[in-house]
Amino acid sequence: MIKCTRDFLKQTIQNNKQKCISSGCLKNVERNYSIDFVKFFAIFFVAAIHTGTVSGVQVGSMNGDDIDFFIDSFARFAVPFFFITSGYLFMQKMISIQDSNESVLKKQIKYFKKYTVKLIKLYFSWFIFYFLFELITNFIETEKTTEALSSMFVDYINSYNFMDIFYYGSDSPQYHLWFLPALIWAIIIVFIFMKMRLLKVLFIVSLGLHIYGLFGQSYSAFHEVTLNTCDAIFFALFYITMGALFAKYYDQVKVFAYKIVNIEYLILLIILSFVQVLEAFVTMKIFSGNAQNYFITTIPLIIILFLAIIKHPNIGRNTFISKIGANAVGIYVSHVFIMFFIRILMDRFGLTAIQDTVTWKILFTPAVFFIAYFFYAGIQKFKAKFNIYGFKSLYSTK
Repeated sequence: MIKCTRDFLKQTIQNNKQKCISSGCLKNVERNYSIDFVKFFAIFFVAAIHTGTVSGVQVGSMNGDDIDFFIDSFARFAVPFFFITSGYLFMQKMISIQDSNESVLKKQIKYFKKYTVKLIKLYFSWFIFYFLFELITNFIETEKTTEALSSMFVDYINSYNFMDIFYYGSDSPQYHLWFLPALIWAIIIVFIFMKMRLLKVLFIVSLGLHIYGLFGQSYSAFHEVTLNTCDAIFFALFYITMGALFAKYYDQVKVFAYKIVNIEYLILLIILSFVQVLEAFVTMKIFSGNAQNYFITTIPLIIILFLAIIKHPNIGRNTFISKIGANAVGIYVSHVFIMFFIRILMDRFGLTAIQDTVTWKILFTPAVFFIAYFFYAGIQKFKAKFNIYGFKSLYSTK
C-alpha cells in the first residue's frame, strides 16, 4: 500500500513536471554561469577604456596612442554585453513569475518597481558620492577666501543640468554613470512594450534608432547627428530589447545556437572583433568620426557572443574570475573614483613623471580594476556590519 502510494505520487510529480515543461513555465530557470565569466572580461575592458592603458607613451617604434586606440576599439563589446545581459535576465525574471495568490501582472509590476527602484537608488547614491568627491577636491584646491570658495561652489553647481542628471548622465567625474540612467529608461520602455505584447515591434524600431545613432558616433562624417546618441534611446534600448527577446524565445534561440555546431564561436568572435577595430580605424581615423561607443560590427559580435554563452552555460563555473564578474556593477561604479584618487595621490607626492612610464601604464589598469573590486567588497561588508541597505549585483544570475 505504501509503495503504491509512493509510486503514484512520484508519477504525478513527473507528469506535472512534463506538463510544466511543455507549457514553458520551466523555461529559462537554468542558471548560466558563463555570463559571470564573460562579465569579468567586459568590466576589465571598461576599466581599460577609462584608464587609457598605454596612451601617451612610446613602445619601441610604435606609438602608445595607437595601441590604446586598438584596445579601446576592441573593448567596445563590453557595454553592449552588459545591456543585452540586463535585458535577458530581466525578461527571465518576468517569465519565471507564475501563478500565485497574486496575479501574474501584479507580481511582474511589483518586480519591475523593485528592479527600477534598485537601479535608481544605486545611480543617485553614487552620483552623490562623486558629486561630493569632486566638491571636496575643488575645495582643497581653491583659495580659502569667501569670494573664491563662493565662486567655486556656484560654478560647480551650475555645471550640472536637469537633462544630464536625469537622462544622459553627467560629465566628469560621474561620466561613467551614464550607463545607469540609460539602463533605467530602456528597461521602463521594454516593460511597457512587453505588457503591450509589442516587443518585436520595439526591436525593429530600436534597431532603426540604433543605426541612426551611429551617425552621432563614428559615422558622423557621412551624416552628422547633433544629438548625444550614447543614451537610452539610441544605444541601450536596442541591446536590452534583444536580450529580452533572447529570454522570451529562449528555446528557439538555444536550438539555433546548437544548430550552428560547424561554426567555431571563438574564431568568429576573433574575426568580428578585428573587423570592429578595422571599422573603428576607418570611421574614426580616416573619416574623423565624433565618437566610438558602438559600431555596426558590434551587433553580430554581441549576438555570436551571447549565442556561445547560451550554448556553453558552464564556462568558468565556481572560478575566481566568475566571482569577480558577478560583482561587475561594484567595479563599474567605483573604478573611476579609484583611478582619480590614485592620480591625485601621485600628483600630491610629486610622482607624476612615473605615470608616463610604460611599466606604470601596464600596471595601472589591472591595479585600478582589482582595487575597485576590493573597495566595493569592503563597502558591502561595512553596510552588512552596520545593517545599512546595500545592493546586490544588478547582473546577478542567481
